[in-house]
Amino acid sequence: MIEVRPGGRRRIDRVLSPDYVADLGALDLAEGRLDAAQRGLRRAATLWAELQAPYENARSRMLLAAAYQAAGNQRRAAPEYEAALATFDRLGATLDARAAAAALGAEPGQRQGAEQAQQVERTFMFTDIVRSTNLVEALGDDAWGHLIRWHDEQLRLLVAAHSGEVVKAVGDGFFVAFEAPADALECAVAIQRALREHRRQHGFAPQVRISAHAAPALLEGHDYHGGGVNAAARIGALAAGGEILASAATAAAGRRPASAPRQVALKGFSDPVEVVSIQWD
Repeated sequence: MIEVRPGGRRRIDRVLSPDYVADLGALDLAEGRLDAAQRGLRRAATLWAELQAPYENARSRMLLAAAYQAAGNQRRAAPEYEAALATFDRLGATLDARAAAAALGAEPGQRQGAEQAQQVERTFMFTDIVRSTNLVEALGDDAWGHLIRWHDEQLRLLVAAHSGEVVKAVGDGFFVAFEAPADALECAVAIQRALREHRRQHGFAPQVRISAHAAPALLEGHDYHGGGVNAAARIGALAAGGEILASAATAAAGRRPASAPRQVALKGFSDPVEVVSIQWD
């Protein structure tokens, strides 16, 4: 049931279907309630991602991008438009793809290349499939191709659903940036749980290790550089398959249950870093 309160505020008293959540977000957008629109449309995108409905997820992300754009936040709007465009292109949704491209107004590389470098604070995540070379040999090229496409699509959907941006593919994983540590950790948990569920339903999913580290970095176009990015990658290299390894300060900001902290030496860094293993199962 939806309760309408004075001033037009609404409270959702039960779980609604994702299409209805998206409709509420679209209504908020049309009526200028931009914060509410962003919250609702992010939730709709999350629900569609959980249902593995890429077209509906992309439609919600288009609306979310419009909400960001209306609030003057082009930095958050552009990755949503780009992700929606990539999904529409893959699905052959030509008209939707044209709309996403028109919203961007230029080729992504051209638009981003024109942006000036700036210092930002982000939470960086690295994901990596453990022993991927062995898996290719065991599965064969065709089966590996199907598996990696499923893996890539699932991770991209879950990153989008948790307000992250895939910066680029790195080996058999992704380099991802989030504005908030909590979003990064919740996304990492969602990824591990999605992989576990795929194992339960289909008998197999790759073991993925994940790192999370909040730090300042230099943003140039659509890429990030600096010691914080390198530290996040080094932490990821220490994680085991199925593990989420985070710097202790990042885990504290995200408020996720975790192991006791331990100090580790990161290659290329003179000082040790405290890390924890995030509990997700």
